[in-house]
Amino acid sequence: MSKRDKLIQKILNGQSIDFKDAEKLLTDIGYVSEYPQGGSSHKTFRKKGCEKITLVSYQGPIKQYALKLIQQALINEGYTNEK
Repeated sequence: MSKRDKLIQKILNGQSIDFKDAEKLLTDIGYVSEYPQGGSSHKTFRKKGCEKITLVSYQGPIKQYALKLIQQALINEGYTNEK
């Protein structure tokens, strides 16, 4: 199992991840990232036809609400919680 697959299973199992892992995974599945103007610490990920996901770039583990959004994005992409 690749590192990416392990990360996906970790997310689908509800285990917390850090911002860098979330950022890499979201860009890998087609989300485009952008920082809002004004020097904000938030980074928004968008993909046509999907709900936007906003993360705080300096925090350690991402918040539960953001983890749930990423889980839903993975499920929409066809990933399942199979081992």
